[in-house]
Amino acid sequence: MERIKKLIESLKEKDIDGMLISSRPNIAYLTGFTGDASRLMVSEKGCVFLTDGRYTEQAGNEVHDEIEVFRWIDDNRYGEESYRKFIDEFRITKLGFESDVMTHAVHRKFREGVHVELVSTEGLVESQRMIKDENEVSLLRTACNISDKALELTLPFIKEGVTEKELAARLELNLKMEGADDISFKTIVLAGKRTSLLHGNPGSARLSKGDFVQFDFGALYKGYHADMSRTFVIGKASGEQREFYNVMQSAEMKAVESLKSGLKGNFPDRIVRNVIPEQYIDNYYPGLGHGVGLEVHETPFMKNTSDFIFQAGMVVTVEPGVYVPGWGGMRIEDTTLVTQDGYELLTHFPRDLMEL
Repeated sequence: MERIKKLIESLKEKDIDGMLISSRPNIAYLTGFTGDASRLMVSEKGCVFLTDGRYTEQAGNEVHDEIEVFRWIDDNRYGEESYRKFIDEFRITKLGFESDVMTHAVHRKFREGVHVELVSTEGLVESQRMIKDENEVSLLRTACNISDKALELTLPFIKEGVTEKELAARLELNLKMEGADDISFKTIVLAGKRTSLLHGNPGSARLSKGDFVQFDFGALYKGYHADMSRTFVIGKASGEQREFYNVMQSAEMKAVESLKSGLKGNFPDRIVRNVIPEQYIDNYYPGLGHGVGLEVHETPFMKNTSDFIFQAGMVVTVEPGVYVPGWGGMRIEDTTLVTQDGYELLTHFPRDLMEL
């Protein structure tokens, strides 16, 4: 309940006496619930978790004891009567809502059928989630360890003649076999010229000698996401490929090594731009990294315009990438914990060039 108490304090500062949480990751963070189809109403006078008959037993097992679990009154999962009941019971006059989550249709329903003043909020729970506690870091560390092991097990299959789809399937199998609950996001495996596609889908083309092979993937473990990228070469790397790889490896590690509490969010991007040669800089993608936790992409986001301040306990990816259409691209990415004095890498798979 400490997380909910902190949220209530934030609501008081904004003169809001209750909040409706609709975001699935935010609900998981505040209640411990791992299912779907739920809403959470928070106020100083009480908190209620609303769900339907498919999840009432699961919610009873997972949701913190201090939060009332309530089954919807009517057959409409998001019916007005259920909301009105608790707005009246908790004497809520100003109800905060997540402006980037609530749909226009639900907002209209509230205005027409639930007589309460609606107050738009942004990032109240997300700002709490940016700083991970020890348990969250432990879960992220496990997700990253699973990812490291799965890629190591996939190495023997990365060879001439296999397809991108086959490698993606093999990697996802290894993630599950090593303990992942699911894949963190749709696995990216791209080869040759297709590596210039930042988030392309694995295809049926077969790997050839001289190809770059780009992997971007992660394990999902107890709700927490790993995210890592590695690039390999099939056969002997050319001089150009080796030079390109050394540039990107240096850019990634210098950005990682710059991390520490108190650092401004755009500083790592400045470091990377000083490392990448002029010949590549026009093809540098400015999204250097992002927070990772209950979502694979969450605040903070690192780019050249970021003005947040790094704090100990943030977990971010560092993933500088250069993508040259018609030739290929590359990124090396690690999930990284920001500490008071520096950083801790949570992904440990080797970063040196591997010729397979």
